[in-house]
Amino acid sequence: MSKRPLFKILDVVKGTGNGYLYCVTDPVHPNGEIRKDRNRRYVYLHRVIMENSLGRLLKPDEQVDHKDGNKENNALSNLTLTKRGPHQRKEVERGHKFWKKSPRNKPGRKAAQNVVKNFLTL
Repeated sequence: MSKRPLFKILDVVKGTGNGYLYCVTDPVHPNGEIRKDRNRRYVYLHRVIMENSLGRLLKPDEQVDHKDGNKENNALSNLTLTKRGPHQRKEVERGHKFWKKSPRNKPGRKAAQNVVKNFLTL
């Protein structure tokens, strides 16, 4: 018996600059990003695929890694679930440079975690 997916993928668009694919989901994803030029919430496609396969939302410290490094290859066989620390070490080995986040961003992350908690209690 197969699991019922959490989100139905309605539309897929290519991101500008980073190469990742974004999608619009039904129901609206609680971690979706609102774009100024559109009235829809977008979220990374690879994260939605992993959440649908797990049957739950990803935890804040979980990352989805593309095994082959191709950001457009979102086949479930190409995706692995990792923790943030090991994932960043692997990306540094691949030559990716991380920028340091400003401490001012921390309150926003707390608000996003509260949205996720509220979504899970529905």
